[in-house]
Amino acid sequence: MWREYGFDVVRRYDGIKDYTFLKNMIADTHEGFVVKFSNGERIKIKGEEYLRLHKIMTNLSTTAVWEVLSNGGDMENLLKDVPDEFFQKIKEYERTLKYGFYQVSEYCGKAHDRFRYGKYNDVDPEPTKKQFAEHVMKNCHPPYRPVMFSMWDGKPYDHIIWRIIKPAFKKL
Repeated sequence: MWREYGFDVVRRYDGIKDYTFLKNMIADTHEGFVVKFSNGERIKIKGEEYLRLHKIMTNLSTTAVWEVLSNGGDMENLLKDVPDEFFQKIKEYERTLKYGFYQVSEYCGKAHDRFRYGKYNDVDPEPTKKQFAEHVMKNCHPPYRPVMFSMWDGKPYDHIIWRIIKPAFKKL
């Protein structure tokens, strides 16, 4: 009756006592089985491929993408097992994070260089670190201050920018 409406019909497998037998019957293209006991209780038996894909999908989040990028990792490792329908969404989020990184880096770099060297490289003599610190504390957005000081000292600052743009956890 239900088949004529496009629904799959549930198959019965009576008398199976070894659930590993059922687990081994699950094709990679299927989710698994629901086992109903005589008392009405039910359990689900999921296939290995379904579990593998589910694990991949539950690990796909804004913070997972951020973590790969902030650690200098290869996004291809994260994307290698991702179903095609999610691939584009993750690539778009990767671009969003990279653009956020670029924006902070550009803003801080321009602000640093303009104060230190002038618009046309016309600051002479170069300001002192104390003058720079006073300027930064008065004029710069607080999260950007550590980036600015690292730039002044010629120290790496990528990790600071990644920390600034770290997203809240959200599934993709």
